[in-house]
Amino acid sequence: MTDPLFLCTFLWFAISAEVLYILRRREQRAIQAQVRQIRQLANETNELILFLDYSAPGFKEIDAFLLSDMPGRATVVFTAPEWLVAAKAKKWERHCVVSASSLNASSSEVSPTRIVTDKYGKYRVFHEVPAFLKLMSRPKNEHQAQGMG
Repeated sequence: MTDPLFLCTFLWFAISAEVLYILRRREQRAIQAQVRQIRQLANETNELILFLDYSAPGFKEIDAFLLSDMPGRATVVFTAPEWLVAAKAKKWERHCVVSASSLNASSSEVSPTRIVTDKYGKYRVFHEVPAFLKLMSRPKNEHQAQGMG
């Protein structure tokens, strides 16, 4: 005879897995829609999209990375007053800056500061932005010295 506790646990696990799958799929669709809209506004395609809020705790550190020799060009979706967006667009001249206020309202449902990477239509979201940028900014030979490359 089958144990009722096992059946209940299995059923709970199956339902939880299905809910997680639905939430992830919904999040991927939302990201795809945002990326399409950002690419239209920016009129360019970058692998790295940085969603940045000027009131975020790590803003100064992220700002320093955008001013430094960060490898590659990024699209920065900046949540800030328009005067600050314009000022930072001049400072971050190596990157494409888009005002977050020009996006649809649905973008406010997600964490304001994050990185979305696009590799062949597959999106990954990173919430530890300063750590991600620090790792990305390391010279390649430093990665190899640590056994990462």
